[in-house]
Amino acid sequence: MKSKSKLLAIFLSVYVFNFFNIANADDHLYKVSGMVSGCSSKHAVHVLIYEESGFKEMNHSQENIYNPVKGNDCIVNFSMEVPKGPYALASFEDKNGNGKLDFFFFIPKEPAGFYQFNGMGAPKFDKMKIDINGDIDNIEIVLP
Repeated sequence: MKSKSKLLAIFLSVYVFNFFNIANADDHLYKVSGMVSGCSSKHAVHVLIYEESGFKEMNHSQENIYNPVKGNDCIVNFSMEVPKGPYALASFEDKNGNGKLDFFFFIPKEPAGFYQFNGMGAPKFDKMKIDINGDIDNIEIVLP
């Protein structure tokens, strides 16, 4: 009888351990990295990640700020970690140093760009989104 109880306890322990490992599998973060080009190398460059729920209101879910190396060509390498899901990526050069992208009506007053957006019309999440389900290292965002 004792051996059956021990066997049952071991079985339940393994089951519970595996259950929690499966539940935590969705918490895995994936690396999203690439570069921003077209900046002036005089001001901080912000890289933003948007989830669909905050996209219309321009509420990003993650932001990293980089100070480019002074020089002729401005290229900022970035790297962020996000859970699996659809995202839109954007960047802007903060020319006035206020920490946000400034607009004149609906037009950005500072250099700004989205990944997978051609600049014609209003950006739409469905057209720009990328589905993250693994590491991605070839993102390029070009600022005008």
